Amino acid sequence: MKKLLITLLLISPFSFANLPNWGDVYYCQMSSFVETDEDGTVKQFKLERFQFKLDNSEQAMVFGNSGYLKGTKLKLADWAKDLPENRWDASWQFDIAKFREGKFLVASVYPDLIVSITADCDKF
Repeated sequence: MKKLLITLLLISPFSFANLPNWGDVYYCQMSSFVETDEDGTVKQFKLERFQFKLDNSEQAMVFGNSGYLKGTKLKLADWAKDLPENRWDASWQFDIAKFREGKFLVASVYPDLIVSITADCDKF
C-alpha cells in the first residue's frame, strides 16, 4: 500500500508542476531598453516587441527572428526547475535573465557596457 501511494504521488500532475511548459510561446513588449557605458552614459533605445519559445530540446528560451534579441538562446538554469511554473532563470555567455509571472528582465554585461531590458509578456 505504501509503495502504491508513493507511486501515485510521483506520477501525479502535481509532481510536474514546477517544470516549464515546454513549447509555450510568449509575446512580449519592452518597458525599458537601455545601455550604460563605462563612463556612465545612458542611452535609451526604441522599445520593441519580441517573442520567445520554451524549447525542451535546447532547455532554453529561444527568441524569434527579429529585434535586438533575434536568435538568442538563454539556457534555463538547472536549479530553476525547483521554482514555480511561471518563474525561471536563464543565462548564456554575457546574459542573465529572470522571468517572473509575465515579467521578463535581462542584463547583458560586456567589458565596456551593460544592456538592460525589461518587458511584459503574455503566453500565446
